[in-house]
Amino acid sequence: MKWILFIVTSFATLSSSATQLTPTQKQFIVRGEPCCYSQEVIDSVLEEHTMPINHPRPQIDLNLPSLKEPASRLTWALFYVLQGLDVYTTDRALRYSCVEEVNPILGKSPTVNDLIRLKVFLLAPALWYTNKYETITDEDLAGTNFMMTAVVANNFDVYSQAKKRDTCRKIR
Repeated sequence: MKWILFIVTSFATLSSSATQLTPTQKQFIVRGEPCCYSQEVIDSVLEEHTMPINHPRPQIDLNLPSLKEPASRLTWALFYVLQGLDVYTTDRALRYSCVEEVNPILGKSPTVNDLIRLKVFLLAPALWYTNKYETITDEDLAGTNFMMTAVVANNFDVYSQAKKRDTCRKIR
């Protein structure tokens, strides 16, 4: 009699434990491989699978700064060479009595040290600040390099004209 009672209770608990499927078993049923499960278990798994899940969608902040390629070494080299050529051509032109510096900060006849000091005091903080908060690109330096090329060309032209003039004498 105990055995019969044990077998009956085992069958009674079997139907309730059949609904406690593992996630893998549930996936097999959802994919259309119900195997040996009762229609009741299959229906409950499919119903559970089709119920909408109200999870909040994760928000991804895509407000990224635009990718800027930093200026190439060649562009930086050109920038520094043009700065040096500006100092050199300005100094060469200022060696003649008929040539004066037009920059009011420097005065009419600055020395090479004055020219270099002004470049360092103006360019170093500007470049440091800009490079700290932004990436300096080839396009950023292109305008400066173009302008400095024009300045150097003008300095060379002034020097060449002063050298050819009879009224202009060399003072340095």
